[in-house]
Amino acid sequence: MSAGMQWDLRGQFEAADGDRIGLFALDNNHWAVSWAYGAPHGPQLVSYDPERAQEVFEATRSRYEGQGALRYDSRTAWQHGSL
Repeated sequence: MSAGMQWDLRGQFEAADGDRIGLFALDNNHWAVSWAYGAPHGPQLVSYDPERAQEVFEATRSRYEGQGALRYDSRTAWQHGSL
């Protein structure tokens, strides 16, 4: 990866069980979704095209919302720029 490339956090949420999911954009138009699960599981980062990354992130958030309340959701915490 080039020294000038940087990930930009576009959205995130934390589920009631502590799982954290983030949506990231790289400045070269690559996007990724990250999952940080509680122990003993480790983090996972999967690269997608921009549209697919947003679909995966939103579908994952909807699934967690259906299972119970979210402890944190960037849609309500951030004023602009968050999905």
